[in-house]
Amino acid sequence: MARRQRVLIVLNPNELDSQPEPALERGVFIARETNAFLELFASEYHPSFTPLIGKPSQNEWKPETYIRFALSRLQEISEMLIQQEQLDVSVDAAWNRHQYDGVMEKISRIKPDLIIKSTRHDNQLNRTFFNYADWHLIRNCPCPLMLAKSEDRWETRTIVACVEPSHLHGHMETLDSSIIETAQELAYRLRGELHIFHAIEFMPEPIFRLWQPGSSYKTHKKETRQKHEALLNKLLRPYGIGTQRVHVFEGGPAETLLSFAQEIKASLVVMGAVSKGTLGNLLIGNTAEKVLDSLRCDILVVKSNPLEAKELNAELVFG
Repeated sequence: MARRQRVLIVLNPNELDSQPEPALERGVFIARETNAFLELFASEYHPSFTPLIGKPSQNEWKPETYIRFALSRLQEISEMLIQQEQLDVSVDAAWNRHQYDGVMEKISRIKPDLIIKSTRHDNQLNRTFFNYADWHLIRNCPCPLMLAKSEDRWETRTIVACVEPSHLHGHMETLDSSIIETAQELAYRLRGELHIFHAIEFMPEPIFRLWQPGSSYKTHKKETRQKHEALLNKLLRPYGIGTQRVHVFEGGPAETLLSFAQEIKASLVVMGAVSKGTLGNLLIGNTAEKVLDSLRCDILVVKSNPLEAKELNAELVFG
C-alpha cells in the first residue's frame, strides 16, 4: 500500500472571501484523488499589532488574538472539507513578520511531501505577480513547491516534466531524476498524462563560424541533436516512458516551452531549481523569470534530494 502523502496548503485567511484561492482548490483536488492528508496553514502578521518602542500597546487585539481569528477561519474551511469531501484536514497558524519565515519553520517541523501556494496571474497583462514569499520559497523550499495560478481545475491532467540531460548545470543528473520521479508519481496518482520536454539551444551560426571556421553548421546541429537525444534516451531508460511522450525542440527553452505547454493544454509544468552557490547570484535569470511569468498553468518546482536540501540560492532549469 502506498504511503499517504502530506500536503501543506499556504493560505491567507484575509483573502479567502474576496478572491479565488487556486491553492485550496488544487490541494482539495489532489487530496481527493490521492487520499492525501491536508494541512491548511497561515503565517500571519500585521504591523498594527506591534507596539511602538517605549509605548506598550493598550489594544486588546494582540498577535495571539489575530492568530485565533486565522485558526477559526481555517477551522471553518477544514470542517466543510471533512463533511463534504470526507478528507483528513488539520489547521495551523503562526505569527511571523515574513510569511516565508513562517512557512519554512512549518516545513522543518512536519516535512510535507508537497507545498501548494497561490500566485496571481493577470490574463490581460499575461504575466504572474510573485511576491517576496514566492521568490524565496522558489529558491529555498526543500520539498516540491506547487505554485497554483490557474483556475482550470486540471481538466486535462497533462503534466510536462522539463529536463536537461546535457548536464550543463551543476547537480543536474540527480535533479533530472527528481523531476521525472516527482512528475511520474503525480501523473500516476492523478491518472494524468506525463510528457517529457527538452529544448536544444544551438550555438548561433556567426559564433560557430568564428569557433570552427570552415566547418559545416548543418553538421554541427545534426551532431549536437544526436548527442542530446542519446543523453535523453539514457536518462529516460529506467522510467519506461514511451517515445510519443518525449518531445525535443530546437530553439530557446522559454519560447519553446511556453508554446508547447499551450499546445497540449498542460495543467502542470514541473521544473527544477539548482544551487547557484553564492549570495551574489540571488536573482533568477531573465529567461526563467519569463517562463514563470508567462505560463498560465500551475508550476511545480523541485530540488535534488529535496528533504535533505539546505537553504540555497537557486536557478530554475527547464529544458
